[in-house]
Amino acid sequence: MIEQEMSLLLEQVKTKIAAAQKAIQSNWDLFMHAQFDLAREHIQKASQLLEAAVALEKSDISTGMSTAKLASIAALDAYCLAQPSRVAEARGTWYRPTEKSDEEVCHTLDRMQAAGLNELYVEAWFWGYTIYPSQAASAQGIEEQHPAFRGWDPLEAFVKESSKRGIAVHAWLDGFMVGVDPTGGPVLRVYPEWSAFSKELNALDVPQPEQGTGYYWLDITNAHARHYLRDIIKEIVSRYDVVGVNLDFIRFPEAAQIRTEMQPAHWEAWSDRVEKIEDEFVAELYNELKSIRPQLIVSATPEPGTESEKIGHWSHYVDVVIPQAYHRTCIEVRDSVLRHKAELASGNLIYSGVYPMYIGLDAQDTVEQIFAASDQDQGTIIFAFGQATEETIRALRTGPWRNPAISTGLSPRKAVQALLQSTMDDIEHIYMPRGALAIQMGRDLRDNMESLLHNLRVQLPQEEISEPEARAAALVDWLSMVNDEAEMRSTVRKQLINTLSTIRELLTYARIKQID
Repeated sequence: MIEQEMSLLLEQVKTKIAAAQKAIQSNWDLFMHAQFDLAREHIQKASQLLEAAVALEKSDISTGMSTAKLASIAALDAYCLAQPSRVAEARGTWYRPTEKSDEEVCHTLDRMQAAGLNELYVEAWFWGYTIYPSQAASAQGIEEQHPAFRGWDPLEAFVKESSKRGIAVHAWLDGFMVGVDPTGGPVLRVYPEWSAFSKELNALDVPQPEQGTGYYWLDITNAHARHYLRDIIKEIVSRYDVVGVNLDFIRFPEAAQIRTEMQPAHWEAWSDRVEKIEDEFVAELYNELKSIRPQLIVSATPEPGTESEKIGHWSHYVDVVIPQAYHRTCIEVRDSVLRHKAELASGNLIYSGVYPMYIGLDAQDTVEQIFAASDQDQGTIIFAFGQATEETIRALRTGPWRNPAISTGLSPRKAVQALLQSTMDDIEHIYMPRGALAIQMGRDLRDNMESLLHNLRVQLPQEEISEPEARAAALVDWLSMVNDEAEMRSTVRKQLINTLSTIRELLTYARIKQID
């Protein structure tokens, strides 16, 4: 048995070394900014350890396996070091707290910091409970806090300790979905008439779960239920220094148990009414939250299905969209991000929402999913940190999240400045020295970017951002017309166009959403 395990391990190491070698060569040829010298050193180390492990396979298999595992670590490090690390992006994770003390919160956040995160989406409302003591809940006679956290405020701890580590906290909310408790959960126990699904029993309405998922839902068509959820969200924003609110489970699910009870014409009319109420809820909530905290980031995490298909309805009433691109392959992740982006109006940012850790994919798969749509998104949010292994944390920090990054959604102007400076550095230290960009063209391009950067370092009023937007667009148009490989390699032109297009998107976002 151990012999088979050893044989499999050796093959896995060979595969990892080959993948790292391919990444080094491919990204070098693309003139990427990565740690190539260190990556090559780790490849050499991995190859030497593999050779030693093979030599030990017959004589000392235990030591051989330990050596092969070290070779595997070195090969993964080589692969990660060969990847670029963006200077401006959201690097986040969704997280449901399980901690019981401030000390446990600090331990969790230390691991997040080690991974390179700059944003954390803490689940502040789930199963119909808040994780903090809620005055809005107690005022309605509803349990004021999730029983696992009574006597302590984990949201306060996460916000306080995250700020010490450079991690910004968003409040992630499960919207109108209130869990799987057979009693309907804390809200429906008190107000069963707020249930989206119910049946009459002994002349009383008894909450029922959604067929298939078992989830209980608040009825979004019930004004009292809407008002209650709005009060919870406004309470969080007013009491805690969260940077954003992340909306999940807002749209009513495709309800077969309701549809079968209606005539087709009635179903269509009912669906239209619900959709209108949903859209109005998001619009009203957005305006209320912005009146409380103008710089608050409102994001939506559309569920697959109706919520995803209609995400364009909310384009003007959310700042950032994080599609649940929950797939095993990078092609599927990319397709999902592109589909969602196509539905949005100008002014939204899009992050890739992925879940490789949740479904048990390995560290390299996680890194690959981060890059699946990196030329289209402004960051990645991973579901969920509770499944993060030490190997994955190491891979994130060694690879895509190696360098510090400014959050694109929180600080778009600073993000643009970082992108311009980074691109000018690449022109100076990579593109021109390696002959991928003619000297004079490189200098002209750098001068244009330096002028744009100088312009942005002056605190322009929001209404004047359109001028640098137009300059970025003009540079994209100019680059698109360059077709001389001797003057500029096509791979470099593609990177420059992508960066300047990103800069334009960020400036448009800053102007339309009024985010500094």
